[in-house]
Amino acid sequence: MPVKKRASLGRSTSAARRMAATRAAEDSEDARTRLDGQRARQAASRAAESPERRQSRREDDRARHAASRAAENPIQRRTRSEDQRRRQAASRAAQWTFMEGEAFRYDPANNYDSHPQLNIGQMSDVCPYCNALKWHAETRGMCCSGGKGSDQAVFGLGKDGAPVDEISNYQLGRYISSNEAVWRILDFPIHERYPTVVHLAVHLENGQRIYFTEDNVHEKVNEPPRTTLTAFFLLCQKDDFAKTLLYCDIPKYYTWNASEKMFKRRVQGTAVLGYPDIREGDALGRVYTVHPNNFECFFLRLLLHVVRGPTSFEALRTVNGQICATFREACQLHGLLEDDQQWDATMSEAAAAQSPARLRNLFALILAVCGPSNPKQLWESYKESLTEDILRNARRQNPGMNLDYTPDMFNQALIIIENKVLEMGGKELEKLELPTPQRNSGDRLNSAMLRETSYDVKELDAYITANEPLLVPDQRAAYNAILNQIEKKAGGIIFLDAPGGTGKTFVINLLLAKIRHQSKIAIAVASSGIAATLLQGGCTAHSTLKLPLKFLENQTHLCSITKGTGEAKVLQECELIVWDECTMAHRYALEALNHTLQDLRNNGKNMGGVVVLIAGDFRQTLPVIPKGIMADELKACLKSAYL
Repeated sequence: MPVKKRASLGRSTSAARRMAATRAAEDSEDARTRLDGQRARQAASRAAESPERRQSRREDDRARHAASRAAENPIQRRTRSEDQRRRQAASRAAQWTFMEGEAFRYDPANNYDSHPQLNIGQMSDVCPYCNALKWHAETRGMCCSGGKGSDQAVFGLGKDGAPVDEISNYQLGRYISSNEAVWRILDFPIHERYPTVVHLAVHLENGQRIYFTEDNVHEKVNEPPRTTLTAFFLLCQKDDFAKTLLYCDIPKYYTWNASEKMFKRRVQGTAVLGYPDIREGDALGRVYTVHPNNFECFFLRLLLHVVRGPTSFEALRTVNGQICATFREACQLHGLLEDDQQWDATMSEAAAAQSPARLRNLFALILAVCGPSNPKQLWESYKESLTEDILRNARRQNPGMNLDYTPDMFNQALIIIENKVLEMGGKELEKLELPTPQRNSGDRLNSAMLRETSYDVKELDAYITANEPLLVPDQRAAYNAILNQIEKKAGGIIFLDAPGGTGKTFVINLLLAKIRHQSKIAIAVASSGIAATLLQGGCTAHSTLKLPLKFLENQTHLCSITKGTGEAKVLQECELIVWDECTMAHRYALEALNHTLQDLRNNGKNMGGVVVLIAGDFRQTLPVIPKGIMADELKACLKSAYL
């Protein structure tokens, strides 16, 4: 029996108008009943359909819709589109009303205008950035920041002096996005690390760090605790498989037992071919880095990445049966270091064209800055060229003798070279594996002490005699007061304040000459290079005092001067330190000098008990603070120092 076709219900038919009028007269209960009946009849009809009938119906529907759309004129098409948009808007408004009712639980006791915490309802939208489900009104992109710390949803201006409750501020301002809330509720991991990284120690023989007390000091010294490096050596002595591994590969096959201080074979992981008892994991070994200036330890670390299965430090230094004296030599025999061909060519060219003094300067520069792989070989190749002027002076002083190069001459050249290397911030020649120059302890104070004690007394006397009468009354008063403070050894800080052009530099130079004329040490520094050139024997404060280049808040700053050096000896024995244009310096620089002098002179008084004369003019340049404002400059100037 063919299916009965329904009557045509086009928008322009009378039947359609009658149906529209009937539905307009319905109340909500009648409309719900009618729609429920339609849905029930439609569900029953669809359930009774055969697959062929369902496919035919869908094709008929698509064809009918296509024919209807094709027959529409522009007015009908616009009307249909507007009706569709209105129905969609009504549906979304109804859904939004439902979501608001689900998401917000109204509580008359809460002030919802200022309350930062919201209970999020159903998540139906998809984030366009990470494709995560989110609440419809959730801020776009907030769900993408899971695991990066909590976002903050509030801010405010606090009152001056009001107590700050950081915990409450964090709790009230914390923004929990929908996906982060679910992630935390389900106890998913917030962060993880893969693969495991095992840090491996590196140190010279008997150079491991130990912690001891008065009770166990002897025990710790006699039996220092094992480190991962010494445990690696012991493992290679007992385990044949470990002898095939590098130090950094050990964590793949062994675990570190921190309580027993030893490596143990892994019990989980993939079996290693040919070694059924060995399991391979995914852990990585990372040997601590070493600065290249720490020569021996640096070369030791280099060997640990090349030599397999060493059983001791001596085994690391053994190359083809030859035991090397140093790790550097072992690296060189392994071919791990670059050759010194470029430095050899440089020295060869300079030796043919330059004086021995200039050649020594070049050699010292190469040692201090360039890091040659075999400096001893360079010295042996050019030591005669480096000592040529010393031999010439000896022959001039002893014309009747047929002199040749002697160890004393080479020693004198080494002393000069070592002094220059130390001035450049390098290390002693002994640490560079060069012959150690033999000298008296006083000679080791480099040129710092020589420079401060080699002034011509006659010239100073003439300068004082000529310029002391030129002092005006105010200058003479300051001059006498400062000298009196030095003679009493009272120490302390004296500030010489005067506008530019009033003779501060003149008074300072006269004070320096007066102290040096008495064979005492007076140090002259300035904040700028131009100001330093106006002082007799003046240098910049950073070069002489080794001031820090960066100053940090709430830290004790010190000058980079070590006890026992020439710079330290000068500061220990000086009677006067003059710092011109000190108003340009950061207050932390003056505090760093104070801490350093107290330490070097073992004196708790200000500036270690030495008189420090600071001069300048606050009317001129204050400390320069990059990207700072006037308040930052005032905070950094000397008047803010605790001194």
